[in-house]
Amino acid sequence: MIGVLGWMLVVIAIAVVFSAFRRPEGAAAAAPQSGPDRTRVITGLIVFVLGGGLAAWPSLALARLTTVELTRQDSWCTNPPISVDGPLRWEGKALVANLEAGSGRYAVFPVDWEANRFEAEWDVTITHLDRKRDPIQLEVGGVRKSVPRSDLDYASCAVGLMDQNAANIDDRDHVSGSAIEACFSDDVRLRASDANFLVQTSSSTESGTKDLDLEFKPSPPVQIRVGVKYHCFLTYDGRTHSAALVVKDNTGQTVASRRLEDLKDFTSSVAWFGVTVRGYNRYDKKLDPKKSDTGYVRPRAEVRLENVTYRQP
Repeated sequence: MIGVLGWMLVVIAIAVVFSAFRRPEGAAAAAPQSGPDRTRVITGLIVFVLGGGLAAWPSLALARLTTVELTRQDSWCTNPPISVDGPLRWEGKALVANLEAGSGRYAVFPVDWEANRFEAEWDVTITHLDRKRDPIQLEVGGVRKSVPRSDLDYASCAVGLMDQNAANIDDRDHVSGSAIEACFSDDVRLRASDANFLVQTSSSTESGTKDLDLEFKPSPPVQIRVGVKYHCFLTYDGRTHSAALVVKDNTGQTVASRRLEDLKDFTSSVAWFGVTVRGYNRYDKKLDPKKSDTGYVRPRAEVRLENVTYRQP
């Protein structure tokens, strides 16, 4: 809005300066002027400078990012509430989250985002991660045996910027919110769900572009190593309608580099930054109703989030 006002003032200023050089018409006009109307010229120049500054302000604001303070633990919103023995807890300055599929758990920090640009960095250590085909102990016909999880029975952790739904969009069958997230499960994915909840993905097997990318070559999914600290850098820039994610291991080696292009607009309601599993329901729907008899346990990811830095205009 400020930028639009600035351009309007620029147009007005040009009109004012132009009128200063225009000579009056008609026979009844006074004697010819010896030069332009100085008052109008000065007024036009002042309005032009003011309008130019207002027009340039949005770009200047986007270029300068301010760090948002996330260290106040009492400012985080969590479900369930933080507790010493609960699935969400603080260990010093690190947030520990036990994210069970279908549990609706999340921990987020409110940010005043204008749907234009942001940068976020954090360290994440995944201390437990249930994957597809992992063996689980079940009671079958009165006999305890080891059986593999199904291909739709695996855990996920999503970290990023999201709306009030705090949805983990790693499960595309249950997208209920707008978000830009780094998702850690059977691969490292960068996923974005715009204002219309349409999901776009960059992964080992998806290019992140809407058009056919002939240069993209699928690769094996990234295997997250349990107990290893990963450094993540997530960005979004509305000027280029793109998002990017870089994940490095504890040796500094890049294990995943993801990019999304041609993203649709987001709204300023996308205003929470944090970690979530809410809305992620990739667990065995056949075994879950019988878990009291079989001993089935939903897949879960336990993560340790620390050194979180978030920047926005």
